[in-house]
Amino acid sequence: MTGRRWIALAVLLVLASRFVAIDRGAAYDRDSGTPIWVFDHGYHAGLTLSRETLARFGGDMSQSWLLQFPDAEWFEFGWGDAGFYFEVPTFEDVTFQIAAKALFVPSDSVVHVATGVGSPWNVFTQSEGVEIPVTDAALQDIMAFVEQGAQSGVPLGPGLYGVSAFYEGQGKYHLFQTCNSWVSQALRAGGLASAPGPSVASSGLVWDLKRRYWK
Repeated sequence: MTGRRWIALAVLLVLASRFVAIDRGAAYDRDSGTPIWVFDHGYHAGLTLSRETLARFGGDMSQSWLLQFPDAEWFEFGWGDAGFYFEVPTFEDVTFQIAAKALFVPSDSVVHVATGVGSPWNVFTQSEGVEIPVTDAALQDIMAFVEQGAQSGVPLGPGLYGVSAFYEGQGKYHLFQTCNSWVSQALRAGGLASAPGPSVASSGLVWDLKRRYWK
């Protein structure tokens, strides 16, 4: 296909998207919903929820996190391979061997909880992200899914960035259950639309969410 045809196809897709309804799910509440955030950190995505969300809709696990991080105004949750998380604090540390082992050998999982104050946009300035306003019912279901990802509220050790910690996770990490698919599943548990295919990669996950929910 020639360059001009590629350009014409791209323009056609953009125009068509204006007339095709994009599924957002019943949980989306643009006008009065409570915001949640998803950030792409280069090789893994995180789901960010406000402290109020944990306090109002969380169970015993959330209460434990609230006590452990008394100054936190928001909590970012990630789920993934224990060895991968510990071995690759930054994207530059990722090697083919580490990535292949994490994907093709089912392994123990961990939950990563990072916290912050102020706007998460001002903290994750180097990360692509999307904000999604959702209903209270969605927050309750999303919070329940997040809590089910952890076996215990007892920290295993400090996390990767900021004021954070690791916790023993539920379930095995493998090619078809990754950190990014876990975030996508959390959103779908709350009634939001998130395509499983693009969520294989953190960039694909956020791209898909932006096209659905970007204001």
